[in-house]
Amino acid sequence: MTGNTFFSLEKLPGGRSGGATQAETRVYNERLIVSLVRRHEQLSKAELTRLTGLAPQTITTLVNRAASDGLLTRRAPLRGRLGQPSVPYALNPDAAFAFGLKVDHRSADVALVNFVGDVLGFERLEMDHPHPEAVMEFARAAITRIRRKHRSIPTARIAGLGIASPVHQWQWADDPPAASGPLAAWREIDIRAELDQAFEWPVFLFNDAVVSASAELMFHRDIGRADFLYAYIGYHIGGALVLDHHLFPGRNKLAGALGETPMPGTDAKGEPTLTQEISLRALAAKSGGDASRIWTQNESWDGIPGVAAWIDRVADGLAYAARSAVALLDIDNLVIDGAIPPAIRKEIARGTRRRLGRAFVNRPEPLSVIEGTFGHLGPVIGGASIPLLVKYSNDKELLFKE
Repeated sequence: MTGNTFFSLEKLPGGRSGGATQAETRVYNERLIVSLVRRHEQLSKAELTRLTGLAPQTITTLVNRAASDGLLTRRAPLRGRLGQPSVPYALNPDAAFAFGLKVDHRSADVALVNFVGDVLGFERLEMDHPHPEAVMEFARAAITRIRRKHRSIPTARIAGLGIASPVHQWQWADDPPAASGPLAAWREIDIRAELDQAFEWPVFLFNDAVVSASAELMFHRDIGRADFLYAYIGYHIGGALVLDHHLFPGRNKLAGALGETPMPGTDAKGEPTLTQEISLRALAAKSGGDASRIWTQNESWDGIPGVAAWIDRVADGLAYAARSAVALLDIDNLVIDGAIPPAIRKEIARGTRRRLGRAFVNRPEPLSVIEGTFGHLGPVIGGASIPLLVKYSNDKELLFKE
């Protein structure tokens, strides 16, 4: 097997919530309530009635059921307004938990995340050219150790394991020996299916940039954006789309992928792509003996040769991709993150913003360039977000696109 299976429906009883039957309608509405509370941080029953258009009695039933199930928690009444005090409801951080597994060309991460995105447990394994057997052994052992430290979490509250991976791991290799060595083993092993047999909860596998965008969508409380193009600067350049508050993976789970976008201002014949020009792989190739510092996740890249010129190239490439996305999708936001120090991310966002400053002066809404919040942890937190998104949100597009 090639590692291309994304999920199995066998462990998702009652997962379909399209609203075709009365039971499905109830599940959909319950998930809608939870999704709206997540998006707004807290909402009263009156506010939920206004946002959903459902009858007040229906909202009362749904909210009371979600509270009794432990999904929502009642907060102190808001006083000082006209009429009766408003009672807001918020997500219960202990309502559910999920594990994330990130695999990249130098390391594997495992994290335990609660319902609001707090990281409760984290382990990392660093390696050169990761072998799938080593990654799976690490994942099983790390999850076991983290569960021992959090014995109070019942198994029933664990929504699943989400794997963040480039999917075609053998493409990491830049040299023939690596391509024919440990990385070639990824062609033969389906890590999602293998790990799915090791745990009683469902296991999902999605592109690492897609799940990083999911982390922003679910857990970045200040983003509040209905639509955005997400760019993740890692070994490759990754990307994803969020449309109308929903992750939009596309038919092949690769919608918004930016890596194969051509760099602007290049010859039409053999034009380089964003991954070839502005990825961390590209920076490392131009950094000589200091390349190892790029992968160590230091907070500073001071002194690495070529960083300033690379930042300019990244801003050029992302601005070009953003203009194309705006023309096609009419989005209003670009979110930039990656396995890079916060100071570098800030410079890239500033440069991209400057390049786009005059491009959309006639648009009703200007394009906002926003920094992401999770950096190196984006893929593993995003991986953990997928089981929570599948089980507790009304985002049908992610799982039931087939």
